Amino acid sequence: MIYLFYFGLGLCLIIIQTTIIPFIYFLGRFYDLIIPMVLFLSAHRPLSKGIPLILIIGFIMDCLSGGAFGLYCITYMWMYLIVGWITTYIHAHSTILLIFLVAVGTLIENTFFIVTSGSAASLFTFTALQSFVSQAIWAMITGAFMLISLESIQNMWDRWDAEKRGK
Repeated sequence: MIYLFYFGLGLCLIIIQTTIIPFIYFLGRFYDLIIPMVLFLSAHRPLSKGIPLILIIGFIMDCLSGGAFGLYCITYMWMYLIVGWITTYIHAHSTILLIFLVAVGTLIENTFFIVTSGSAASLFTFTALQSFVSQAIWAMITGAFMLISLESIQNMWDRWDAEKRGK
């Protein structure tokens, strides 16, 4: 049931990212809103249950983005796997760690997109650097709120589920 919530949240974030954010001037260089959700699921959900959800969300994003097909699926999957691997060695419930990982995930996603587009030389331009820094700052600010909200929703769900199973 919680995965239906995460799927609905993913769809809402995709709709906001593809329809609303491009038309708000000062948010023109906003980061991918799905990244905090991917990182949260990676840190708090089992691998076997999170990968299908991430791949479906990535597929929908690929269909709506107009970019190279499969780029979001692969990027989200690798982020999910890398953070899942990292959280085996580092405490996964550290919000500060996840905030830092959202910023790093944004930079990794942008680097991956630029390199796969065949223009790796544009990776080192001033515009790219300005975009990277802007997106990383936005990711750290808004990613913190998203991660804290997701954690509280997950905790409420776990309590409700425990009460339901206890009766």
